[in-house]
Amino acid sequence: RFALRYREVFEAQVRAILRAAAGRKNIRLMFPLISSIDEFMTAKEVVTQCMESLAKEEIPHAFDLQIGMMIELPSVLATLDEFAVAADFFAIGTNDFVQYMTGTDRGNKLVADFYLPYHPAVSRGIKAIADAGSARGIEVSVCGEMAHDPAHIPFLIGAGIRTLSVDPQFLPLVQQSLMSLRLDDAQAYAARMLAATRISEAQKVLETRPGS
Repeated sequence: RFALRYREVFEAQVRAILRAAAGRKNIRLMFPLISSIDEFMTAKEVVTQCMESLAKEEIPHAFDLQIGMMIELPSVLATLDEFAVAADFFAIGTNDFVQYMTGTDRGNKLVADFYLPYHPAVSRGIKAIADAGSARGIEVSVCGEMAHDPAHIPFLIGAGIRTLSVDPQFLPLVQQSLMSLRLDDAQAYAARMLAATRISEAQKVLETRPGS
């Protein structure tokens, strides 16, 4: 939102990214905190305009890159299919996604107990995002604490997530969790989690997760 309000700052950043990526392959540019198709399309237009400007100035720059979005806000869920057409990839920022879905702040001890990654709304939201990406053939990755937490990896895999973005220090733990997990078990577990409508039900399902 800051970037779209202060376009000159945004354009300078995009131009710098495009110039730094000149001659490189598999370049990805991701926009965070997207709340509407309008915002995403406007941001994409800025990238296109910067590419055209650099071309006119004959400055080497990347011209073949993927543009995706970080999904953190509940407002995106109602228009996922449209976003899946406009974006090249999705990334679910689970820390903020859980906070916004449950109206909590992990840093505020008065409401921190309401921060529940296994909340039915969170689980169904993640599943909806995974399904929308799969339907359009775009990658959906997950980052944040859920991506490296053995308590939640079975659900993510069972829900259709195939890419986890984690800090290198968590790689051994994530690899161990994945190697001990059967896909059919994860899918059956995710189905039970998605069928839960109450937090208490979801918590009981969580206790029966594969590998627990």
